[in-house]
Amino acid sequence: MLGEPGHDGYWWLAYTIDNYRIACKHCNSGGARFNGAREGRAKGSRFPLLAGPRAWRQHDDLSLEQPMLLDPARIGDPDLLGFDTAGYARRSHTPYSKAEAHRGVCRADETIRILALNATQIKDQRLLLMDEIAVLAQIPGDLPSVQALIAGKTATTAQWSAAAAAALALHHACALTRNEPDQSPAEHPGTPVIDPGRSTVDVRDLLKHLDPADLTAGIPLIGRHNNKPHPGVLQADGRISVWKRPWGTPNSAARAATGSDDIDGWDFWRLTIAGVEQSLAEFRAAHTPPDPPA
Repeated sequence: MLGEPGHDGYWWLAYTIDNYRIACKHCNSGGARFNGAREGRAKGSRFPLLAGPRAWRQHDDLSLEQPMLLDPARIGDPDLLGFDTAGYARRSHTPYSKAEAHRGVCRADETIRILALNATQIKDQRLLLMDEIAVLAQIPGDLPSVQALIAGKTATTAQWSAAAAAALALHHACALTRNEPDQSPAEHPGTPVIDPGRSTVDVRDLLKHLDPADLTAGIPLIGRHNNKPHPGVLQADGRISVWKRPWGTPNSAARAATGSDDIDGWDFWRLTIAGVEQSLAEFRAAHTPPDPPA
């Protein structure tokens, strides 16, 4: 099994029906492309864990494993995956689990990376459908024919239906916002408090310490692995662009850039502020309040 030398795989589950999942060649066997370049190895025989001891033998307790990859058949996992308006898969707006915060990784981002869910062809087809849903949803009158089209495209059995449902939900949310009265300044929430758990996974809580103009333009990042430089760009929303694609966390961005499954993105990525180069880990340490005394 890739990543676990000496592990012969979960052979004792070969005839366990609950262990089976429908998998496409794209996600499981590779072949994904980004602008003509090979995307990566795909899942293959990789079974990365977020936490818990690995089961090596038939009598080991498999329930102690916490898989890294999202499982569409596991309650709660599909809710962790969302889509942005450009058609990219991304983590939904849900809190990180304690295990994610402890490891400094995002299960959704790692699933997107390993299964190549933002490969060019998939992302483009997803965006076309989302744009189509947006157009249909704006047609006035709730025409039965239009509603039937939307229902067909958002049905769980339809291709790219999760992206279609996300586009429809976004349309409804925007419509509600337009109909709400403007809030006075006093009604707006104050400066958000840094969430120590989130700050171990992504950089969003640290953006206020960076120049807004620089963020709007994109702050250049550089990482080095095996004597090779890898460029990235820190975007205004806190995501890191690698190969012109956004990643929600430093770890997944670094692993996408290098092809390594184990690299620490906080130490890998470096930025220059006021002429001083520092790692994201150093930047985080300088701007994260220390833990309170026990």
